[in-house]
Amino acid sequence: MLRFAVSALFSAFVLLFASACSHYRLGTGVERDFETLFVPPVETAGELPQASAILTTQIRETFIRDGRIRIVNTPEEADAILTVKVARYSRRALTGTPGDSGLARSLGITLDTTATLSDPAGGKVWFTDRPISVERKIFTDDGTPPASPSFLQPVQQTQAEYQLVPQLAEPLAERLVGAVLDAW
Repeated sequence: MLRFAVSALFSAFVLLFASACSHYRLGTGVERDFETLFVPPVETAGELPQASAILTTQIRETFIRDGRIRIVNTPEEADAILTVKVARYSRRALTGTPGDSGLARSLGITLDTTATLSDPAGGKVWFTDRPISVERKIFTDDGTPPASPSFLQPVQQTQAEYQLVPQLAEPLAERLVGAVLDAW
């Protein structure tokens, strides 16, 4: 009798598990009105002029790695166009140096962008000027303690900020993929 009860319980468990798994679908299950996407160069409007190529490349590569839609090279081939504009690039001092509180030891860099997803024919706009913001920190010294003779050998701030652009581009691209492909 015990063997029958265990067998029946096991069979019921397998039946429930199999029926639950039969409705599983891989992916988000979101139906889109487009299968191809064109990403024109990011508009920087004077803010970080050299960053346009880095930001655009990272955005395109992130969509390609995601694989849910196909990235195309011209707007004529696309079902949708994603336009990204740098709205604001800002820095703020986070910590001062021990010897001079007016000198920043670390800066918070914020990149504010807006994104628009539209039909190339202009017939449909899925979203307009959606704000997307990312933030990172940079340091203006090498981090050695004040007693060290190499204290405050400054890193070129402009070079440090330019080297930070790929680190800003990666989370920006991830957020754009989410904005375009995930359920709104």
